[in-house]
Amino acid sequence: PNPPLLASHAPKAHARNMKFLVALLSMASVAAFAPAPTARSSVALNAKSKALPFLECPEKLDGTLVGDAGFDPMRISDTLQDLDYVRAAELKHGRISQLAIVGFLVEEKFHLPMFSKISSNPLTAVKELGVAPQAQIFLTLAIIEFITFNRTYDSSSAPGDLNFGAKYLEGKSEAQVLKLKEQEITHCRLAMIAITGAVVQTLIYNEPLW
Repeated sequence: PNPPLLASHAPKAHARNMKFLVALLSMASVAAFAPAPTARSSVALNAKSKALPFLECPEKLDGTLVGDAGFDPMRISDTLQDLDYVRAAELKHGRISQLAIVGFLVEEKFHLPMFSKISSNPLTAVKELGVAPQAQIFLTLAIIEFITFNRTYDSSSAPGDLNFGAKYLEGKSEAQVLKLKEQEITHCRLAMIAITGAVVQTLIYNEPLW
């Protein structure tokens, strides 16, 4: 009776083997069309930030953006999809800060005749202007934002490029344009620090900066 029993199990074992083989072939075919994992070199993994040499440089700060020194200790860039929009915002805040720190310093020493009675403290002067001048300021800002809206969110143009002063770059080499862009972003960052320090110092000591 044993030979017939073995013979009856043989087809079942053969069927299981065939199913197992088909499953392996299917997995192999899927793996063949799956995207290969991107290999990161040990150099990229261990690259140090230029700004903070004791920290690893964030992956997205690869030097593509002008003025990129790998400064991102909080790793905010890891959570962002598009760094171009962030760069445009950085340039906008930096340009405003450059105007703000100049206005802050001028306000402490100089006034137009119609504003001679306005406080020399820039933070107090803002409240003393009244509703009409404040409305003019906000209206001007709104008009600028409206005019530059498309270029701010248009991915086809360089971040922060509002086509303002483009003629100044005509005839300059790529190296010269790159140097000017690096100077601008450096001045923007310095101005943001400066206006923050000016406001904090004025709030604490309530004395002129100069």
